[in-house]
Amino acid sequence: MHRRGCQRPRLLGIAAIIAILLSALPSDAEVACHPNIFGGQDCLSPDGRSSSRPNIFGCSDTTFPDGSRSSSHRNIFGGEDTTTPKGTVESRPNIFGGKDYRLPSGERIESRPNIFGGQDFRQPSGHVVECHPNIFGGEDCR
Repeated sequence: MHRRGCQRPRLLGIAAIIAILLSALPSDAEVACHPNIFGGQDCLSPDGRSSSRPNIFGCSDTTFPDGSRSSSHRNIFGGEDTTTPKGTVESRPNIFGGKDYRLPSGERIESRPNIFGGQDFRQPSGHVVECHPNIFGGEDCR
């Protein structure tokens, strides 16, 4: 069985998703990310800088602007579980080629690939966060 889960490009995805979805960012906030020397991503948002790096579980550990941390590991559904100070974000692949996320509050986020080579994330409110690759090898999300 081929096991999917924490793939290197997804390190960015989960760091950006958590930064956008678990913080109180306004709906028009932007997050810009680029690779770092540790094999993860550094992301800038209106809240500050977050940084991720691969962990021993093959996923990532992330430090947020307020100093809080998250850690992710693969789950039995082919996605990953990310433990944050606000609870666990669970993901699993969906039929659209993206992932479905369940937030600690029980709300759900759906992602799907977009025509720009990134992902669109539909939040519970209906607002869509669009992400696309940037010239630094990371992604910009708004």
